Amino acid sequence: ENALKALSNGQESWDANLPFTSTMHLTVSRENVKYVLVDNFKNYPKGEIWRCTFADLLGDGIFNADGLKWRKQRKVASYEFSAKTLKTFMFDTFARHADKINGLVRDAESSTVDFQDLMARYTLESIGIIGFGVSLGAFSEVGAEISSDFGDAFNTATARTSDRFVDPTWPMKRLLGIGKEKELADSIKVVRGFAMKVIEERRGAAASGKGANSLQDLPDLLSRFMFRKKGSGEEFEFTNEELYFIIINFVLAGRDTTANSLTWTLWELSKGCNRRCVEKIREETRRNRAALGLREGEITHDLVAKGTYLKATIQEGLRLHPSVPLDLKECLSDDVLPDGTEVRKGDRVLFVTWCMARLKEQWGDDCQEFKPERFLVEGGAFRPPEATRLPVFLAGPRMCLGKDMAFLSSSILLTKLLEAFELSGGEEQAYQYDVGLTIFAERGMNLRFKAQITPPA
Repeated sequence: ENALKALSNGQESWDANLPFTSTMHLTVSRENVKYVLVDNFKNYPKGEIWRCTFADLLGDGIFNADGLKWRKQRKVASYEFSAKTLKTFMFDTFARHADKINGLVRDAESSTVDFQDLMARYTLESIGIIGFGVSLGAFSEVGAEISSDFGDAFNTATARTSDRFVDPTWPMKRLLGIGKEKELADSIKVVRGFAMKVIEERRGAAASGKGANSLQDLPDLLSRFMFRKKGSGEEFEFTNEELYFIIINFVLAGRDTTANSLTWTLWELSKGCNRRCVEKIREETRRNRAALGLREGEITHDLVAKGTYLKATIQEGLRLHPSVPLDLKECLSDDVLPDGTEVRKGDRVLFVTWCMARLKEQWGDDCQEFKPERFLVEGGAFRPPEATRLPVFLAGPRMCLGKDMAFLSSSILLTKLLEAFELSGGEEQAYQYDVGLTIFAERGMNLRFKAQITPPA
C-alpha cells in the first residue's frame, strides 16, 4: 500500500525487501518498463516463481512459458491470429453474441442489471466458440449442467491461483491437499475434464476419418492448432496435453481481461458527466454507417474500423482501469535499470500499470478524468499510446497477440448496446476493485438501462 501511494505521487521506483523471498522492485518509470520489456527482454523472463505459481492452471502454455516453449507457441499463434478466416469467425461470433446480450438486457425483469455478469457471459461464450468451437452455455439453460460447471470451475481456479501470490504456505497446502489448494485442484479437475473431452473427441473424429476434411476447415483455435496446414509457418505438431494448455491460456487471456475492460468502460459511460462520450459514439456510428451505405443497425468490419472515437473510448477505459493492473518479471543476471536501480539475479521487477496511467507528468492535470479525446489527433484519427507508456497489452516480443481481438469484441458490443439502450447510475455508487489476476468490481456492476430504439425484427 505504501509503495502504490509513493508510485502514484511521482516516485518512479520502490524496493520491497520481503522476508523469505527475493527483493521486488516496483516501478512506474517508462524507461524502466521499456528496458525490461524491450531493450533487455532476454534477461527478464516470467521466471520460476511466476511459472510455479501458475503451473497447475496454465502449464507450459504461451502465457506461462519462457524460452523455446514460448517461442514455439508464439510463432504458431502469430500466424493463426493473422488469418483472415479466423478474423471473420471472430467478428461473426462477437456480433451474434452482442445481439444476445442486448436480448438479455431487454428481457430483464427489472430496470437494473449487473453488467459485469453480462460482460462475463459475453466473453465466456465467445471464447468458448472461438477457442474450442463449442458453446459454454453462458446465455441459456441449454446444456447448462456441464457448461455451468466449466464456468464456475474456471472462476474458482483463477481466483485460487491468484491467492498463491499472497500465501507463501501454498506449496505445503498443495502437498497436503487442504484449504484453498484443494479447491484449486478440484476446480482444475473439472476444467481439464471438459477441455480434454472436447480435444479427444475432435482428435478421435479425425483419426476415424469421420468428417476429417470438414474438421480441418473448422475456424476455432483448437482445430487450427490441431490440424495445421502446410505453409502455416514451421510444421509444429501438438500433443493433446499441449493443446489443452494452449487453449486454456487463451481462455484466461480472452475472457476476464475483456470482460473487465467492458465493465469499467460501461461504468464510466453510465455517468452523467460522460454522456457526451455516448452521444459522440452514436453520432460517429450514424455518420460512418451512412458513408458506407449500410442499413440502420447493420454492423460490418468497415464500420468498426472507422470508429475512431469508439476506439479512443475503449483505450481510455483501459487507461483508467487496466484489466491487468500490474505485471512482474524475474531477473536472470545482475543488472542496473535506467533509473539506477540495482537488480540482482533472482530479483523481481514489478511494473504497476494502474499507477502509470495516473501520472500527471505523463497524462496531464486531467489524468483522473475519463477523456477519450486524449487518444485522438487533429482530424479525429485514433492514436494509441506507445506500449511502454501504457503497457496494458505489454510491449516488445511479448506484446499481446489478442489486442486486436479485444478491441474488436469491445467495439461490436459497445456499438450495439449503446444504440439500443441508455445507461445510467454509474455515479451513484463508489465501486471497489476486487483485485486478482484482473480487476473485477467487488460487488458486481449494477446499472440502470432504458430502451432507446425498437429492436429489428
